Amino acid sequence: MFKTKISKVLGVVLTAAMVLSMFTVATPVAAANQDWSKISLPGSGSTGGYVVSEPGTRFDAIGQLEWNADKTAVYATTIYNGSPCVFKSTDAGRTWKMVFQDGVTADLTTAYGDAYIFDICASSVNANEVYFTDGYDIFTTKDGGVTWNRLSNVYIWADDNDWSFIPDGVIVTLDVGYAGGSKYVFVGTASFGAYDAQNGVYMCQETAFGMPWSDLAIATQGHDWDNCNVWDVMVDPTDFATKQGIIAVASDCDGTSNANTVTYITAKYFGNQWNQPSICKDAEIMQDNTLAVTNVYHAELWLPSDFSSSLTSGKFQAWLALATFSGQGDVYLWYGGADKTIDLNVSGLESETEVSDIDGAGGVGTAKLIIGGYLNTSAYGPNTWYSADGLTFTKTSKAPTGEDSWYDEEVTVLALADFATSGKALAGTGGWDCGVSYTADFGKTWNQISMMRQAILTVDNIAGSLFIVTSDYAEESVWRLSGGVYERVFSTSMVSEDGTTIDVAVSPAGDAVFVATLGGTMIWRSLDNGQTFAQQVSSITTADGTAINSWFVSNANTVLVGGSGVVYQTSTNGVLWFARTCAVGTVTSFAVSTDGSTLVAAGSDGKVSKSTDGGVTWSAASAVAVSGTSLVTFQNGSNSVVYLTSNSGGVYKYDFAATSPSWSPIDNTVTGDYAFDSDDWADVDTGVGIFSGIASGGNVLYVLDGSWNNLIRITNAGTNYTAGIIAKPTGATGATKLIGVAAPGANMLYGIFGASLYVYTDKMAVPVTNVQATATTDSVKVTWDALNVDNTGVTVRYFVVVTDATTAYKVAYTVTDDDINQTSTAGITSLTATFKNGVNGFIVSEDTVYQVSVWAVSPVMSFVGTASVSTQPQPLTYHVNLMPTNGASNVPVNPVFAWDAVSTAVSYDLVLSTDPTFADATKVLATKNLTTNYWAYDGTLSNSASYYWRVRVNTANSTSEWFPAVFTTVKADAAPVEVNNPPDITLEVPQAETPAYIWLIVAVGAVLTIAVIVLIVRTRRVV
Repeated sequence: MFKTKISKVLGVVLTAAMVLSMFTVATPVAAANQDWSKISLPGSGSTGGYVVSEPGTRFDAIGQLEWNADKTAVYATTIYNGSPCVFKSTDAGRTWKMVFQDGVTADLTTAYGDAYIFDICASSVNANEVYFTDGYDIFTTKDGGVTWNRLSNVYIWADDNDWSFIPDGVIVTLDVGYAGGSKYVFVGTASFGAYDAQNGVYMCQETAFGMPWSDLAIATQGHDWDNCNVWDVMVDPTDFATKQGIIAVASDCDGTSNANTVTYITAKYFGNQWNQPSICKDAEIMQDNTLAVTNVYHAELWLPSDFSSSLTSGKFQAWLALATFSGQGDVYLWYGGADKTIDLNVSGLESETEVSDIDGAGGVGTAKLIIGGYLNTSAYGPNTWYSADGLTFTKTSKAPTGEDSWYDEEVTVLALADFATSGKALAGTGGWDCGVSYTADFGKTWNQISMMRQAILTVDNIAGSLFIVTSDYAEESVWRLSGGVYERVFSTSMVSEDGTTIDVAVSPAGDAVFVATLGGTMIWRSLDNGQTFAQQVSSITTADGTAINSWFVSNANTVLVGGSGVVYQTSTNGVLWFARTCAVGTVTSFAVSTDGSTLVAAGSDGKVSKSTDGGVTWSAASAVAVSGTSLVTFQNGSNSVVYLTSNSGGVYKYDFAATSPSWSPIDNTVTGDYAFDSDDWADVDTGVGIFSGIASGGNVLYVLDGSWNNLIRITNAGTNYTAGIIAKPTGATGATKLIGVAAPGANMLYGIFGASLYVYTDKMAVPVTNVQATATTDSVKVTWDALNVDNTGVTVRYFVVVTDATTAYKVAYTVTDDDINQTSTAGITSLTATFKNGVNGFIVSEDTVYQVSVWAVSPVMSFVGTASVSTQPQPLTYHVNLMPTNGASNVPVNPVFAWDAVSTAVSYDLVLSTDPTFADATKVLATKNLTTNYWAYDGTLSNSASYYWRVRVNTANSTSEWFPAVFTTVKADAAPVEVNNPPDITLEVPQAETPAYIWLIVAVGAVLTIAVIVLIVRTRRVV
């Protein structure tokens, strides 16, 4: 329980962050796409969070569970490895860290073990402050359990200070109160089974020098008790600082006989004596409200959130959980100021229940309570009860596991932070198969989550997604893994099972979970995902069956059990069983088709038989596939094709719908120059598991090989089955079982390898998508989309084949040397590849249709994505007698276009435009698709204008590039001249006269001539 439930300092409201933090746990498995990943099983020891025990280091008891002040951590007291320990959890009890170990071996057979933690108490104001007592010392931590210190010892203090008596018993209860800066620790001592011991309530002033102790004189102040035992002490949590209120559960013993003992709830306030009627008088605790409670061994008070110590408030109220040696335990309702408590008889009128703990949430009128204890009947074992009104209680229908603990009765409970609305709580038990259990339905059902006595020695079976069977030496457990959290939902300690081991199965629809005893005859069914199980009302023995060796769940009501030449079948969940003949030898395996319409059974003879009526009748057996223990499964999506493997090896296919059904081996050897995935044998030597997944583009089958511990992955498209190898997990040995969860593009495979569990998610049972191919006359370029495996640690590599064959590859673990393909089988990581004629030995021909295939070859094979493309024919050139030729001029304005015919052409495309780029559609004069190699323009072009035309060839396979040309039209002709005949005209021509300027020029010339002559004469040299 959580003793310090109310704190005015912290309030009662938790933040959302606190609530969320309680359920943050480590995920047992990370993404394992295209690689094995080990699933973390419930762990042991410091590295495993103390979920389960180690074989030689066990939990023996869970003593108390206690919240810290702000409910961010839970503390638990335990007996672990034989000594008292304190553990701390920050995820609401899912995992733990040891914060204290006494090192003293506990002896729980003595009256009170000298090594046991009797109580633990958390501060109401400091989240890192916790106290606990081992009955003699009080230990405290101020740093959340990192370090611990002892308070002064009450026994030593009493002796040193000459108290009138030293407490006879051990400290069984403690609490802490705060008044200003002072801190007070209160304890109560008791002697178990004694009626002549002197005990009391004592107070330590922790913050005072020397940590002095005081005797609060519960036996003498307000009482006249010769002897007493104090079973619980609690400070008033609402106003201790002002009222100094202390409430206790104590027994007045007369020293003569336990029969004369009287037990009270008593209180003192304001430093006054106990049992003051004006403040709070004693209330006697009475069985059935009439008989004195005489022999107590444990008491726990629980106060509502609105508790008030005022007699007139109507809220001076508490609930008491009481456990006794005398069969008088129960929950008692106490009103402050009343003469006696009210026995609530949680197990019914005039019944008694040894209640060892109580916790809850809410106020006086809204309290919701959870209690733990044991029945005083032959129905032995730990139990819990829940009350929604604080008055009536309902017993759990699935109790926490455990057995005896301290005095055979201890069950501790702790309401989680949102208990009032969610119903979530923890329970701790002791003894055989003890542990911490969890409920999310107000205690109706419990599952174990941590500090379990059981260890995990082997992983025996798995089913669904995901139930796991583990074994200890003596017991077996069924674990449910959901949302990254483990809960144990079934234990053989809960039932009286027969057989040698248990197995778990989930119906194909996922609406029922079954547990069966292999080698026995018992079967249990759950319709709430394993939360509760109910045993079938009858077994195969009613149909002369003797033991379950192989079994199968077909639906929530139909179960099949294999026998020798017979199938035991029920369609009523075990109400009626029938023996159905099935001549396949000893039936070793069953399977059901995806649509649920057909069942198949395989046997030791290597044969199979089918049933289409739920297993009532079975067909004649098939031929023998292989001898040995056979495992069978349907091809996913089919109700006729089955696959079979055996411990003798091999994988085989059989189609019931074939004209002549027969077995075909489908595991194979991968060889050749272009071999992918593995160049070794991809066959099965010892089949121990088989599963057919969902594949896009074909089918995919997985077979676990017990000899090599690897997984054979067989892909199929059409009639082609090819096999590859998925290597075993690193270091894994002892492969024993395979199950799968089929999902499009994400088949999840679980494998058991020795005592370990691994998961592999295959996201590559899909084709490569968006394969695109473009071609020229001598090259092919291929692009595609990446396969997304969602694993950054995995590199996907691809292979591309370009072939002129009539069909593309569908499933390709090998290719032929004749294909145009990559030169390395390692594959490429890019998403594009170009193949060019004459490069790396490739031959690419013009005007040829090629099939393109792209698939992943690493880490495993994907299915093939395909495309088809044709290389281009050669385009027309300047040498094909173009008319008009490129650059021609004086072309008529009504031209004829022509070119040499191409023998493979089926048509020609021609475009005439005034735009040299042919981009402007408004300038296009004609667009033609022609079956002839000529065309006459049916319009008139402009003179002296440039025109552009282009032509290309269309063959049956492809289209050539455009060949462009330009020409200029002829100039326009000269306009005609019109000549008229005018009348005859007579012209008179006058006598011509020499103009005056002519004579002037002549005169100047003469003068210049004479001057030149003179100069010549005068400059003659004399010889």
